[in-house]
Amino acid sequence: MRGALQRGMPVLGICRGTQVLNVALGGTLHQHLPDILGHSGHRAGNGVFTRLPVHTASGTRLAELIGESADVPCYHHQAIDQVGEGLVVSAVDVDGVIEALELPGDTFVLAVQWHPEKSLDDLRLFKALVDAASGYAGRQSQAEPR
Repeated sequence: MRGALQRGMPVLGICRGTQVLNVALGGTLHQHLPDILGHSGHRAGNGVFTRLPVHTASGTRLAELIGESADVPCYHHQAIDQVGEGLVVSAVDVDGVIEALELPGDTFVLAVQWHPEKSLDDLRLFKALVDAASGYAGRQSQAEPR
């Protein structure tokens, strides 16, 4: 993760990828969310996803991509506690659990606790990553000596 960030590579973290990004930048995790919340609403059972409404923070890249709220497929028992250096909270759920983080700036660095791959109705996050990766690849090829 640190290598990708140092190189300015686009990053889309999904579920544990959100946690990896946060910890890589000095953040911490709640190790078992049901102990904090008193319920296990972030996953319906062993291997069973649940859906949760999330609300995005105005002015974030995520809000630009998905709007002010979305109903997302979720399956996690850990969550962000202290946010890593430079990261911005870009979505929370109804319990106040951080569901998305991003790094402001030109480089595409976005991470969501949910599983966008489980809902092919909405491919906006993947399209944004592909667009950012294409731009990154173009810049890299222009920078190579000929």
